[in-house]
Amino acid sequence: MVNKKIILGYILGLSGIFSYADAQETKVNISGRLVGLGNQEIHILDANHQVIGTTSSKEDRFALTLPLNIEDQRFYVLHVPALGNLGPSMKRPAIYFLTGNKGAEIHAKVVDGSLTEEQISKSEPMRLFNETYNSLQSTKLLKKATDGYNKAFHAYNTEAKTPENLAMLKEEGKKIDSIYGLQKTEIMSLVKKNPNSMTYAMLATQYCPPRSTKEELTAFLGQFGDASLTKSYYLLKMQNDLQRYSRIEVGQQAPTFTAPKLDGQEASLAAFRGKYVLLDFWASWCGPCRKEMPHVKAAYEEFKDKNFTVFALSIDKDRSAWEKALKEDAMPFVHAIDRKDESNANNLYMVTAIPTNFLIDPSGKIIAKNLRGEKLREFLQSVL
Repeated sequence: MVNKKIILGYILGLSGIFSYADAQETKVNISGRLVGLGNQEIHILDANHQVIGTTSSKEDRFALTLPLNIEDQRFYVLHVPALGNLGPSMKRPAIYFLTGNKGAEIHAKVVDGSLTEEQISKSEPMRLFNETYNSLQSTKLLKKATDGYNKAFHAYNTEAKTPENLAMLKEEGKKIDSIYGLQKTEIMSLVKKNPNSMTYAMLATQYCPPRSTKEELTAFLGQFGDASLTKSYYLLKMQNDLQRYSRIEVGQQAPTFTAPKLDGQEASLAAFRGKYVLLDFWASWCGPCRKEMPHVKAAYEEFKDKNFTVFALSIDKDRSAWEKALKEDAMPFVHAIDRKDESNANNLYMVTAIPTNFLIDPSGKIIAKNLRGEKLREFLQSVL
């Protein structure tokens, strides 16, 4: 079902872990009551979803004091592990909150294994965020449309998967998409009126985030004033991402990394120095990647004796699926599977979609990006 108030954007972004080294922390009290929880362990997580505090509720109530940042408007998370893990789910085991110099008091109910009817008080940043969000015309429309979508979702998935119910579900989904467009327009018009507002910056980063590309990040950041650009946690994170894009432009030295091969040995990008190498990001589940692979294989066969090779790096999380794809596609070059932590290569190379590739020359310099099909062959012919 559609959550009535989904926190979007850079809370769960794919851009890697970001730390604001100059952030000042203040000890504040986080407390509240979660009706129906009883006696359970509670975790407080930072903006990167790392546990920074643990306590246990006693007859639904809890309290703990933590050093938190109260200036840059980053979301912290109250998580009840007993209700489930973070991530896509029909259940809601966590509450996102902002904190001020008086901390935050969180009240909610546990209903059918989910935290519902939340109220967050004592936090001025949270009050301003909620007040502004609730004042938007799109918020009122979204509430009504969400009720309609949830009814259609229930009708199709619980009552009967008929063509009529499916058509109704799609129609309700279109209504919500249209309202999201209005929401973005409303929020960005507020930013235009006051580009230094931290509250408007927070709304924009969560509900109108740009795709993680150099062009969209540049355009998005250009709409904010210096005050919000130097203080907002999420805008600072975007600026950090923008700087990282400059390190993978054509003409830059390719960042080096290692990744495990099929036999468990490490494959190093640095080991290809002295050759032209196509660093190719792909995955077994990616249809366009598998369709592109014959072109990559053909280029390898044609130019392998002219100082050219391929380093295919899978971002598969399922190792067995990766191994199966290697057997099926019989790709005769070096393969490795990317690491699953923040040091992985797809984070280093800012990969947000696949297939993505980088052509690197013998000196280790990036000389082309995203060469596909016949364009790959033509470019190789021009340099080899």
